[in-house]
Amino acid sequence: MIFGIVGYGRFGQLWANALQPFGEVRVYEKNQPIAHAADTEIKISTLEEVAQADVVFLLVPISELALTCQQIKPFLNPTTLIIDCCSVKIYPVEVMQKVFSKEQPLLATHPLFGPDSVKKIGGFEGHKIAICPIHCTKKQQQDMESIFKKMGLQIFVTTPDEHDKEMANSQGLVHFIGRGLAALDLQPQDIATPDFQALLNINTMVIHDTWRLFLDMHQYNPYTKQIRKKFIHQLTKLDQAIGDDKTA
Repeated sequence: MIFGIVGYGRFGQLWANALQPFGEVRVYEKNQPIAHAADTEIKISTLEEVAQADVVFLLVPISELALTCQQIKPFLNPTTLIIDCCSVKIYPVEVMQKVFSKEQPLLATHPLFGPDSVKKIGGFEGHKIAICPIHCTKKQQQDMESIFKKMGLQIFVTTPDEHDKEMANSQGLVHFIGRGLAALDLQPQDIATPDFQALLNINTMVIHDTWRLFLDMHQYNPYTKQIRKKFIHQLTKLDQAIGDDKTA
């Protein structure tokens, strides 16, 4: 099987290496050259070569997905399975269905991990991936699920709408809190309860992700604004309930 990857950033590099045991891997990155792939069997390719693979993973920012789909469309084989890995699902599914023909096989996914979390535990074992079958053959879905399972991933089949609802409550909220904590520049300290470390951990989990990813997961998920505003409202109520400093 030939895998194509459009987008060779931090996650693209992780994913390309993970796919190597299962077939040939071709990658395209618009910001050429890619020096860090020289010592592997991963093939640095043109966009046309990548688009003609059996399976094409779109590993670009959500805000660049529509343009990327338009760019690869002329080169696709009608049987090529297109897979996005965006952290939201309603929007990319709508984009892919709009750009590609009704016959083009499509599978929406969201790997619920990143390079840092994989590095932390030394592999993919136990990590999760959400998949939303959109329009693909039963064999194509089974083949990909088999590969994911061999990687050690837990598979959760869901719908784009249900995915975005749940991710607004988890990833969206966690990243929102993490970015807020980052602005406080909290540092480890000796005089602290164990709960303080939990705050530092949230900060650490999101600090290496790009600002573009943070914006995209909030701007392209229709459910994040509601949970974000609700959280801010509750913080404001808590602040008001505490009242004035009695020592002032």
